[in-house]
Amino acid sequence: MNTKQPKLKRIVSPAATLREMRAGTSVRIPTKHIKTPSLRTTAVRLKEYGYAFHVTEAGMVNETLVTCIKSPVK
Repeated sequence: MNTKQPKLKRIVSPAATLREMRAGTSVRIPTKHIKTPSLRTTAVRLKEYGYAFHVTEAGMVNETLVTCIKSPVK
C-alpha cells in the first residue's frame, strides 16, 4: 500500500480528490484542507459510481487516511 501526498486543487473538492485515486493507494489529507465528515459523505456518494473507500482518522492528529479499495478506472 502506497501513501502519497494528495494533489489538492486550488479550489478543494473532496469528490475530485477521491476520484483521482486508484485502487490500492492511500493518501493522508490534512483536516484543515478537507474535513473528515466531508470525505466520508463523498465516499458514500461515489459508491454508486463504482468506487469504494476506507476513511479513518484513528491514531492520527489533524489528518485523515483515505484508502481506495475499488476504482472503476484501471
